[in-house]
Amino acid sequence: MKSVLVLLLSPLLFPSHGIAQLLSSSGADTWVATDGAGRSLVTETQHGNIRRNRYVGIFYFIWHGAHGYDQHTTVAPPDEGVMPKLPTDTASPYDNSKILAAHPQHPQYGPHLAWHYWAEPYFGYYLPDDEWIIRKHAQMLSDAGVDVIILDVTNAYIYLPQVSKLAIIYQEMRREGKSTPSLAFIVNTSPEKTVQRLYDSLYKPRRFQDLWFYWKGKPLLLCPNEAATAETRAFFTIRRSWAWSKDQEWFGDGKDKWTWVDHTPQAYGWHESKDKPEQISVAMAEHPVFNIGRSFHDGKQPDEQRSAEGLYFAEQWKRALEVDPEFVFVTGWNEWIAMRFNGSGPKEFIGKPRKAGETFFVDLYNAEYSRDAEPVKGAFRDNYYYQLVNNIRKFKGARSLPVAKQEYVVRMDGRFADWQPVMPVFKDDAGDTFHRNHPGWGRIKAYVNNTGRNDIVTAKVAAEKEYISFYVRTAEPLTQPDSSWMQLYIGIKDSWQPHWEGFRFLLGRSRRKGKVSLERCKGGWSWEQVAYIPYRTQANELELRIPKKMLDITGSAFTLDFKWVDNAPADGDPLHWLDKGDAAPNARFRYRFIKE
Repeated sequence: MKSVLVLLLSPLLFPSHGIAQLLSSSGADTWVATDGAGRSLVTETQHGNIRRNRYVGIFYFIWHGAHGYDQHTTVAPPDEGVMPKLPTDTASPYDNSKILAAHPQHPQYGPHLAWHYWAEPYFGYYLPDDEWIIRKHAQMLSDAGVDVIILDVTNAYIYLPQVSKLAIIYQEMRREGKSTPSLAFIVNTSPEKTVQRLYDSLYKPRRFQDLWFYWKGKPLLLCPNEAATAETRAFFTIRRSWAWSKDQEWFGDGKDKWTWVDHTPQAYGWHESKDKPEQISVAMAEHPVFNIGRSFHDGKQPDEQRSAEGLYFAEQWKRALEVDPEFVFVTGWNEWIAMRFNGSGPKEFIGKPRKAGETFFVDLYNAEYSRDAEPVKGAFRDNYYYQLVNNIRKFKGARSLPVAKQEYVVRMDGRFADWQPVMPVFKDDAGDTFHRNHPGWGRIKAYVNNTGRNDIVTAKVAAEKEYISFYVRTAEPLTQPDSSWMQLYIGIKDSWQPHWEGFRFLLGRSRRKGKVSLERCKGGWSWEQVAYIPYRTQANELELRIPKKMLDITGSAFTLDFKWVDNAPADGDPLHWLDKGDAAPNARFRYRFIKE
């Protein structure tokens, strides 16, 4: 039996044995979506309610720009922050996907040891101290249900300026009422020195303590146990973490060992007993040197790449869900870059013989041999993000979808008081129309995005006998209408009529005399005019009412999906909802209104 859920939520961090489990402050685990591959997210009715003892961490990278741009530098700046650009940084970023597309037989890579992107991130070749990026990542990972980002400090640098900026912004977001993941670190090279620096710089002075991720009652640190002193060993819960388990001396029998990547079927780490799995890793791919890409499945790398389908990611998640440990470590979110090598190295690269002196890349190479879930331009776009969301829901569960059990009659008079009792309430993040202006990698002077304006924070739907009414509220007074102002998308569940991205109707692309256009989808991004619908506004509130028959709804019980969008291009590309204007809910997500 479904129950009414009021989505007026503060950031929820449910403690369990000292561990904080993230639940989205905007109720994102109740949103629905269909990705670009046509796969729909599971909901609570399909996988059950929240499981309070399940956690997800994701590998997160903050060292972009700390080791040079056009040329690799052997050392980072003294503070290990983002390196100031040189006048000679005019060629990078080097993008393997573009390089290979231009000259597949004789790719013109950048210099030896220079950093190369496997493709262009959807948000551009950004730097890790870009506040807009930090906020957007926090929002997306929170919406996905990621509990902790595991910061990569495996190469002996701790990148304190980047960590501090990220943490300060996370604290600001939490004060603003938003949920964010917690923070932990993974250490490998020069572990004694690195652990001590982390402890002295962050943990001993209790910096950002409200963001620490606790495991078994203490802050989690992934590092070799022998790297810890008596003081740090007493302070942290320590787990050794590295790559692969089978025949690996470091992994042993798996006690207190956590892989961040492992061959399918992945081994699990344990703490209390071997029959009680504590952790398992899940990766989108493994390594170009081992020829295990995103298309790898059923024990082999296929000749025909199917990178967009997430075959390896699905196989790894299947194993993780079968094992059902306490913690899943996902690799990864935003690595993006790898160094070019052409000296001694592996005899094979991406499944082909490699001659001495030929180029190879460690960890990442192109769309197939890469392991980021963050959306990418071209290739598979945002497919892996929604595959991540879907599997986290299967693993952690989700809250019940809101249900409307009664009818509400509201007047289209622009006064809005009669909307107060209407339930349920659908939330969107306040403040996500934040403007962007920050330098990019190498020759890119700045990324600028000023499209955010009407910051949508609340939406409602009221159903009565013959009409359905919609309400939306913004953080500040609404701007003057224009061609991209406050558009409403509506989809009817279980309708087999033509649709675009699940939506059959679109309101607001034009208006006249106090009315907005209602258009019906003819299939794909093609719409036909149906009618003009009255609407009213006052300050930061808007309401409109549609006859049920215009939406092909009959009876009192029905289910519809809806989405409000402001100042995003209406051209048939749903990825605009990631970064243009504002969309409620975020990105491809949709609110689901269920009337019983």
